[in-house]
Amino acid sequence: MGQAKRRGTYEERKKAAIKQAKALIVEKMGDRDERLMEVLRRALAPFFALMTKEEWQARRSHILEALKRPLEPIPLEKAKPLRIRDDEIGWYLFLCEQIMKDPLCVEISQAQRILPFFAGIGERWEYSAKVAGLDRKIQEVLTKYKSEPDGVIFEILVALAYAAKGWDVELIEEAPPAKSPDMVVRKDGVELFIECKRLDRRTDYAEKERNHFLRLWDIAKHVLIANKQWVWLKAIFHSEVSKLQDDFLASILEKTLPIGNGEQTLCDNADVTIYARPIDRRAVQQHIENFMVKEPSPMLNHLLGGDWAPDNSEVSVIYLAQRGTMIGCEAPVLSTYVEKIDWACGITRTYDSEVSINKKARDITKLLSKAVEQVPEDRPSIIHVAAETLEGREVELRRTEKVMEKIPTFVTDRPVLGIRFHRFQSHSRTDKLYEFDETVEKFQIDDVRLPDIPSRVVVPDHVELVNGRHWEIYD
Repeated sequence: MGQAKRRGTYEERKKAAIKQAKALIVEKMGDRDERLMEVLRRALAPFFALMTKEEWQARRSHILEALKRPLEPIPLEKAKPLRIRDDEIGWYLFLCEQIMKDPLCVEISQAQRILPFFAGIGERWEYSAKVAGLDRKIQEVLTKYKSEPDGVIFEILVALAYAAKGWDVELIEEAPPAKSPDMVVRKDGVELFIECKRLDRRTDYAEKERNHFLRLWDIAKHVLIANKQWVWLKAIFHSEVSKLQDDFLASILEKTLPIGNGEQTLCDNADVTIYARPIDRRAVQQHIENFMVKEPSPMLNHLLGGDWAPDNSEVSVIYLAQRGTMIGCEAPVLSTYVEKIDWACGITRTYDSEVSINKKARDITKLLSKAVEQVPEDRPSIIHVAAETLEGREVELRRTEKVMEKIPTFVTDRPVLGIRFHRFQSHSRTDKLYEFDETVEKFQIDDVRLPDIPSRVVVPDHVELVNGRHWEIYD
């Protein structure tokens, strides 16, 4: 009895046993990178240092309560990805903390997006002493910009990238209504003013396009459920989805399902091309018997869709399944695993409509014009612009056309020496914790040498560069 008490109470020993069992599972998975864990710890430390333990626990409790809240029955097109939007910076910190402390209980797709940015901060944190005003900027993102942190995180990354190149960096405090750049950097008698702008992660058009598709899918899923065939669909929309009737997809499936063996073309016209093939249910069940499959996850999509559901693809699935949750997870929604699937179907969608591609390939000249308004009229400056390449190869090729056409002729009455356009891609991967690409387009005034301007701000400097834009290399 005395021995048991020295080891702790029953609840304490139970928690310790669960923690040990989960650690063993993670060890057998073999994907824990201790160097990355240390990099993340360095990145999180300055954020947590500006909150008391009680403040962080309150914010963390708010996140957990939101995750535990029952989902309201709403149409698919109105559903939102799992995010804590009123404290998104807290959500980011929570995801990073979970990856380090409880990796079996995490929203993996959201984590794969945000981890690279914090890893980028951690990789260059050793240069933070050269950045004046950094604590103030982190305090701002924890409070003033807590629901929209991405722009400030980009500023922090840019500041640390300049510091890593040997510049002394001063983050300039905002003083509305006066306009000012984000920072000034100094090195060897050279002084440059820096302005940072970041596009939203997705265009409004892309969000509307997604919602219009989900409206079609919400109606079509009743046909699929009634049919009960294990089938995967691949759809290429040639016209705007918003122009299609609500029952457009359902009508096609009613006429063509069930299908026979092998790949088949269900529809091929001016609006859409749809292919279908049976899912190998035996292979799915065998995989689930041998491996843990998280719900939702890129692995589950790939398991059902195979090469028709590649990494980064836009996928929707419906299935009847037996599920289990990881013991000891504070929010069960973060630790749901599929134990058996009784029936499944899904669809991968792409859009090659000229209107769709053009509207999603946003030009950045308007954002540049706003950036120019922030920099001094008579002092040399550099502008850094960032965008996430979430909408695919064709969109980025079109965006590149627009950028290459307009930026070289972008005229300003202020001495802007150069522009750096950073394009980020956080990949959804089934075989690694995360993978990230940063492609940078460089534009500068003729005969002006800018050798120490950072060419990347997220990817560490020790990583070898590869020629070519990442959306062209992979696709």
